[in-house]
Amino acid sequence: MDEELTKKLSGITAKECMIKDPMTIPSTEQIAAADLLMLRNNIGGLPVVDDGILVGILTLRDILISRFSHSIGGIKVRDLMTKNPITVTPDTPLKEILKIYTEKGIERLPVVKDGDVIGIVVHRKILEKIHDNI
Repeated sequence: MDEELTKKLSGITAKECMIKDPMTIPSTEQIAAADLLMLRNNIGGLPVVDDGILVGILTLRDILISRFSHSIGGIKVRDLMTKNPITVTPDTPLKEILKIYTEKGIERLPVVKDGDVIGIVVHRKILEKIHDNI
């Protein structure tokens, strides 16, 4: 990679490659409602927020896996969500985000500032940002 491209990419932070103000869902919501919300809005995951606090993340993959073992009727978001998800701040460098993605095998990173979920980093947004800089 040439120096100019390396410099451009090294300056990218979470706030530049996140979806701002993502939809969230409470942990008490039914899984069927979360599934429908994600499908209708073409999103693969939702930060789970209770009383303004991030408590988990729910993905379509979580829901799909659960369908193999049982019906999703009556199941709440809290039953399938990943609790205490890894988060980043708006100023987290792209290099660190990519390290988290590869080391932890995750696909979404909530962006938190002063305790509030202000965004979510997803692969598509990272690729768009990289494309814009090459």
